[in-house]
Amino acid sequence: MTFYETIMLWFSTIVSALYLIAGGWVKIRDYFKAKSQAKADAIEAEVQTRLKAAQAVSNDAPAATATSVAGSVNESEVAA
Repeated sequence: MTFYETIMLWFSTIVSALYLIAGGWVKIRDYFKAKSQAKADAIEAEVQTRLKAAQAVSNDAPAATATSVAGSVNESEVAA
């Protein structure tokens, strides 16, 4: 093998390795982005579920959460 052929072989090997590394990095980065986005979506769904449950509880018993300057609504009804 001549010197010229050896240089061409090394050049093509290095360029091929760089293409593989660059493309592989993009795939790995996209994998982790998708995984973190799926986790964020799952957390957001759980938060929304808990928020709806808390809202339903507060809608079922509005007197328990309502307050006035004189105290809770139940206390002021008893005083009146």
